[in-house]
Amino acid sequence: MTRFILDKSRPADFNMAADLYLLERGTGVAVRFYSWARPSITLGYMQAAGRELNLEAVRAGGAGWVRRPTGGRAILHDGDLTYSCAFHRSLKEMGGSIAETYRLISKCLMDGLDRASIKCIAHDSDGGLKGIGREVKLPCFLAPNRDEIMVSGKKLVGSAQKRTAGAVLQHGSIPITNAFRQLPRYLRIDDAERDRQINLLIEKSCCVDELVPGATFESLAACLMEGFSAVLPFEFEVMPWTEREEEDINNIVQSDEFITRYKSDASMVILPAP
Repeated sequence: MTRFILDKSRPADFNMAADLYLLERGTGVAVRFYSWARPSITLGYMQAAGRELNLEAVRAGGAGWVRRPTGGRAILHDGDLTYSCAFHRSLKEMGGSIAETYRLISKCLMDGLDRASIKCIAHDSDGGLKGIGREVKLPCFLAPNRDEIMVSGKKLVGSAQKRTAGAVLQHGSIPITNAFRQLPRYLRIDDAERDRQINLLIEKSCCVDELVPGATFESLAACLMEGFSAVLPFEFEVMPWTEREEEDINNIVQSDEFITRYKSDASMVILPAP
């Protein structure tokens, strides 16, 4: 089965549990577009909230947090479109390696963005960030990666991937507004580093509003669906979650395994505030 899931705004826990559900289900191809019910920070799988985040600032800002099944560093989801693509590893059309799949999905995204009048390119340039990255821990959205989707030298899309024995999940964020640049205000860093990272996000990244004013989640999702349909050799059908699927995802959210792996720092060392 190949399907598009055009989801509504969801809590952070549901969003990550839904991506896990698609990864664990691992049948056919599922491409999901979703947003966040409130500002939410996703952490890389190996990150601890108590080490990376200023949890008092997170609470004061009314934000939530959850750990991703993928690696990387923190991302603030606020006014963005998040996509996920999950598929069974037997589907050779989806690429047989991290690099092949990343390149293919980037092509889908760029085709869709082009339909939204956003001209972008994918290349492996670091945007001048590798040297900076050795000095400081850059936000995930600025960390150098393969096949970056760039507009006029600025990064537009941040993505990460997880491969299991049976399936693959890639998900990523496309900022519609510039709210994602406020991430450093929630990090456990000093004021000087916070200002530096905000300035880097302004200098080295962009959002859809700056490129196509007036674009909406719905209009962008429609263009991206056309992009995936044009690039991939499958017939897609728009299929919302069934009641059973939503129940299964909510059961994942409430499971001890999910709480331990994605919502708890119980097994990690929490450093004191700087």
